[in-house]
Amino acid sequence: MPWCQEAGTRAWARAAFREAVASFEQALQALAHLPEHGDSRVLAIEIRLALGDALVSLGEYGRLLTLLGEAEALARALDDRARLGRVLAQMARMLRITGDLDGAMAAGEQALALAVKLGESALQVEASLYLGQTYFAIGDFGRAAELLRRNVEAADGESSTPGTDMRIRSRAWLARLLGQLGAFAEGRRYGEEALRLATLEGRGETPIIARGCLGDLYLVQGDLEHAIRVLDQGLALCRASGYRSSFLRSIMADLSSAYVLQGRLAEGRVLLEEGIGESIRTGALANHSRCVAQLSEVWRLAGRDEEARQHKERANEARALHQLGVVHAHADPPDAAQAKTHYHQALALAVELGMRPLQTHCHHGLGTLYTATGQREQGRTEFSAAVDLYHAMEMTLWLPETEAALAQVEGR
Repeated sequence: MPWCQEAGTRAWARAAFREAVASFEQALQALAHLPEHGDSRVLAIEIRLALGDALVSLGEYGRLLTLLGEAEALARALDDRARLGRVLAQMARMLRITGDLDGAMAAGEQALALAVKLGESALQVEASLYLGQTYFAIGDFGRAAELLRRNVEAADGESSTPGTDMRIRSRAWLARLLGQLGAFAEGRRYGEEALRLATLEGRGETPIIARGCLGDLYLVQGDLEHAIRVLDQGLALCRASGYRSSFLRSIMADLSSAYVLQGRLAEGRVLLEEGIGESIRTGALANHSRCVAQLSEVWRLAGRDEEARQHKERANEARALHQLGVVHAHADPPDAAQAKTHYHQALALAVELGMRPLQTHCHHGLGTLYTATGQREQGRTEFSAAVDLYHAMEMTLWLPETEAALAQVEGR
């Protein structure tokens, strides 16, 4: 049994996820033949947690949630609060991925409270990461940044840190978050360092996550060359390892958007449709609404913003509302009233959440809409706001078009 457990650990570290599952399953089968006592029940928890890490990488969430339920029961029976905290942290992760954000929040808060009470630094890092991801999902970027920065600072303050993968992921997710806020210079520092560390020290899915987060930041800023390069690498790692967790869909969605911005519409559509199919197959609802909204950029289909609201993903709701504005503005014939309504709703939510890049796109969309309907002064105001923000955040991909539109409406 120890050999099976060690083999599973080694397989997971080198991203051989299916092999890792087989080894950990063998360890559980062997454990079932041993007399039940305290040590064997502790081992049963450990094997289930290790098996869970491999199963999440394969997108097998139903089996994983069953295992976590069993591990929770064992930990409570043993009154093993440290291991109970680890189980709850993993539950927070899984519940977020499968779309139960309220459940993820509750489990994450319990895990973090236990970690603080016990003084378990490694558990604090793990719980803070998964809780931070949940806050990210609901659009509470301030609380998410607080938790992720705490993890990064803890790593920077120690010469030798346990839980290296958790800390690399915290740095990567902080970079992704800062990208949504338009703090690109700071975000690039964190993201590029996360990628460097993941390349040198990362195990399992960590190198994939580092590339996905950094690629997302590059995409939001409009740096398509770097975004496509990093996301292509991440997708190649996913395909080579059989990785099918929720981050695969995120990478596919971002890479698809980058392709579309380059005019490669057919490639973007195929990739995004594959990602949506994966979400449906695995039941991973995290970011599903975002993928569907992005698909409308290719298909120009409306009516999908309700999915983001149902899953309480407020940042994705803002993106979906903006996309609906685009869809109505480009309909044949255009529906200016609906486009204006959706753009203003998206702008209000983006302002509330601090999503400056999305705010800028909303100003650009409104400028185009007002100008097309003869409201030149309103158009000038919106284009001017967009130009200022694109300049401030160095979002140069969209700047020339917006400056030209502003000059035209001003009669220059």
